[in-house]
Amino acid sequence: MAKRTLMLTICLGVLVPAGVVLTASDSESQEVISFRGKAHWALATMPSPVIHEADPNPDKLETIFSNLGPKGFLYTDNVSWDVAGPDSGVPEEWVPMPFTPTFDAEVTRIVVAVEHNTGSPNSFVLSLNADGGGLVPGKVIHRWIVKHAPKFGTCCTLDVAKDERGLKVGKGTQYWVVAQTNEDEKGTRMEWDLAAQGIEGNFAFNDGTGWFEYTAFTSAFAVYGKKTESDPDYGED
Repeated sequence: MAKRTLMLTICLGVLVPAGVVLTASDSESQEVISFRGKAHWALATMPSPVIHEADPNPDKLETIFSNLGPKGFLYTDNVSWDVAGPDSGVPEEWVPMPFTPTFDAEVTRIVVAVEHNTGSPNSFVLSLNADGGGLVPGKVIHRWIVKHAPKFGTCCTLDVAKDERGLKVGKGTQYWVVAQTNEDEKGTRMEWDLAAQGIEGNFAFNDGTGWFEYTAFTSAFAVYGKKTESDPDYGED
């Protein structure tokens, strides 16, 4: 609980932009406060005290990237960036997070801490994207429709996207994991929870008019797979 309180204090002190508008809604007995500025985020005022233990990497794959926290606190379950359609009751917003592999690899598993706030269906589009010049995501490499996300304000269930064939990524090259809505999810509002460690970095948003760069606390996710033979450490323990 101390960690959660610390993260909340940091976010309220740093992320609130000038002229922010606060709105409150009741989502299945969960009070959610919406913060609206250049980028839109949410606070669950009554996060669940029940912790659901989850293993983000049960198959013990290579960790290509992860900003997840320790067991029982994989992410901050009550502070998040909106991932919302244009008819969701809040401004439209898509969120991409960058990562750079330290070895050549094939991605077979991506996990993200995206939770459902309001609206239907309870689903979102997750994609692995190439880089678009260093500041925003570029071309889609692969996309998934992720369904039945956990309720916003709970920890620590993760959304999982898999590709058993493996999606090739290169050492030292930036890629993006993107959460967004589609034509069937215009009324859906999801929340991409922040990383537990309070990691600040550069990423981007899309408000329906295009991508723009942003610097703030990053959302929680991990990318797993296997090293490829082109990496000199392939096969080493």
